[in-house]
Formats: sequence, structure tokens, C-alpha cells
Amino acid sequence: MAEQEFFHCIRDIRMSPIVMISEEVRKKGVEFKAQTGKDIIPFQRGEIDFATPEYIRRAAQEAMDGGKTKYPKSGGEKRFKEAVLNKLERYNKVTGLDEDNIIATYGGQEALELTFQLFHGKKVGGFAPTWSCVLENFVPYADVEFIEVPLEGDFSVDYDRLAEVLKEVSLFYLNTPQNPTGKLFTREEVSKIAEMCRENNVYLLSDEAYERIVFDGKEHFSPLSLEYDNIISAFTLSKTYSMTGWRVGYLATRNKEITKLIRLGNYTQTAGVATFLQYAAAEAVDNIEEDAKAVGGMVAEFDKRRNALYEGFKQIPGINFDKPDGAFYLFPNFTEHIPAALKGEERNTYIYKKLLDEGVAAVYGSCFGGHFVDNVRFSFSGVTIDQINEGVERMKMIFK
Repeated sequence: MAEQEFFHCIRDIRMSPIVMISEEVRKKGVEFKAQTGKDIIPFQRGEIDFATPEYIRRAAQEAMDGGKTKYPKSGGEKRFKEAVLNKLERYNKVTGLDEDNIIATYGGQEALELTFQLFHGKKVGGFAPTWSCVLENFVPYADVEFIEVPLEGDFSVDYDRLAEVLKEVSLFYLNTPQNPTGKLFTREEVSKIAEMCRENNVYLLSDEAYERIVFDGKEHFSPLSLEYDNIISAFTLSKTYSMTGWRVGYLATRNKEITKLIRLGNYTQTAGVATFLQYAAAEAVDNIEEDAKAVGGMVAEFDKRRNALYEGFKQIPGINFDKPDGAFYLFPNFTEHIPAALKGEERNTYIYKKLLDEGVAAVYGSCFGGHFVDNVRFSFSGVTIDQINEGVERMKMIFK
């Protein structure tokens, strides 16, 4: 067998372009510092600059000291699942589930990847723009055909286009709040999307990584609270508790046939999430008092950063953008600053390169699919207010 026939699903995978951009920024940063004496403003990564809350770190240590270092139970520890069920009922208003409806996964990413694998070789739909890992990792790995349903310019849903795509696909991917736009899909939008999926016998995969990072008194609505068997929700502790390096998440669905299959896939590729991590994660979501302090403090700081970046962009002419209701991204459109004659990759990276030359790192829109290529994603998850203000001043000089 020819070498190129091996592992075609893995050969087609690309590292996230955001990782590639960060590598370029790291190299560029040395040169920029030498020339200007200044640092590059890092708007490109969705990494969080807060430490994992102390009560969670302490719980991990106590779990290790207590001997929770053996092989984990397949599918997840009882302590973890009980905590997740409590959290789902308390926060997401999800009732009627039991431990067999939950699978512990290595981050929300494993939950998503395993679900894509369930639909290997099928057609899958999702809104554009789309998180880059879906396009670069899950789609080729599961050998699915991904059909983009572009949101409108204001990030509202085109239900007519959605209806047409739902006639073709077996699974539809929804991310709310959304990366890269910061759009929080409303209760009405989520309910209508879920109902349209149900009517077309399409499974709905709900990526709820940013569920707790919402602003202005708005609330995240989980489709899992609807009593449909075709809803599969993926959650992670990474964003909520600044646990990005811990890699703890979970999948939840009312359909126990799905969790039986996901459990097999989970056991096959990772053999389960480390036991002491599950105990720490259980404490993270079950300690209501500490949870409120930790999450509330982080979201309050993200809100300050969001407002600073939003007000800064308002000072720059020719940029169109919406204030995000969730997550920690702004996704402004720069069409007015791009020469009309530019096409293809040159157009896609034009704004990105202009920004980086002046010490502002961000992610160009084509990393998130074939639509919104004139947009650029700015993350405020790991920048201070001073860095945001400095970044805005640099951009004001670029886009006079």
C-alpha cells in the first residue's frame, strides 16, 4: 500500500491557524521589541490570564493526597457526574437526567470530536463564522462534509438558508456564546434552531464552552433544557474556571444510546479523564459560594476589557462591529480599509499583516471559514486595560 494511503484522515488535519499565528507573533515580537522597545499586543489567543482559583487547586491536591490517582471509572467518576447533574439542574435548568446521560471528557474538545466521529463520512452543518478547530481538526478527522450557514452581517440567523441545509445534513453544530463573534444566541433563536433540527431528524451538537461568560445581565440558554433526544451538549471547565490546561469537560444528552457510544470512543482514545482531575472539577462546580466569587470576578474583569475595546474601536473610522454579549471576542469588519482589487489570500491577510507590522496581533477572518473574510478577531481574554488602550492607539495610527 502506498504511503500516502495511510492515515488520510490525520494527514488532512492542520494545526489551528491561531496556533500558527501565535508562532509568527512570537517570532515577530523579538524583532518588534528590538526595533521599537515595545511589546506586541496579544489579541490573538483565547487563553485566559487568570490563575485557576485556589479552591480548585486545593481540591486537586487533596484528591491526589487521598489516593485518587488510579485508573478512572469508564465514562466518569460518580462524584464528578453527580456534581455535573447538580450544575446542569441549577444553572442550565436541565432536569430528567441521570449519571448515564453524562460522559467525562478531556475538555469540551474531546466531547466535540467524539460526536463528530459518530457522524463519520456524513454531512454536517454549522453557522459561519465557525471555530477554527471544527474546520481544521474535527471535519477532516471524521471525514465529514461541512456545510456553512453564514450568519447575517449583524450575526442574526438566516432561517431560510438554515432550513435548506437541514434537509441535507445529519448533524448541526451550534456554538453559543460563539467564537469568534461573541454572539449569544437568544432563547428564542436556540429554541427555533433546535425545533428545526428535530423536524428534520437532525442531531444538534451544542458547544457551550463560554456558557458562563455573558454580559449586561443576559443569560445563556442551553438547548439541553429542551426535552429533545437529538440534543448533544458539550461543556468544558476551561473558560469558566480558567482551567484551560487541566483539560476537563463533559458531554451530556438525553439519548443514552449516544452516551454508550461516546463512552466507547472515550475509552478507546484516552481511557478516561484522570481521577484526581475529576474530583477537582466536581469541587469547582459544586462549591456554589467559591464558584460565584471566582466566576463573578473573572466575568466582571472581562466586561471591563470588553467595554474598553469596544469604546476604542468606536474611535477608529471605517470599522463596523457589534458589541458582544458573551465570550471574550470582538469580530469587527474592515472592508472599508481593504483595497477592492485584492483577492484570495492576499486579501484575507491584508489587515492582519498591517496590524502585526505595528505590533497588534489578531486573527484574520478566513481562519473561521469561507465567509466574513474581511473581519478580524480580537480576544480580550489575556490583555490588560492598559494593553487594550495601547493597542487602540496603534490602530488609530494605522487606520486614520
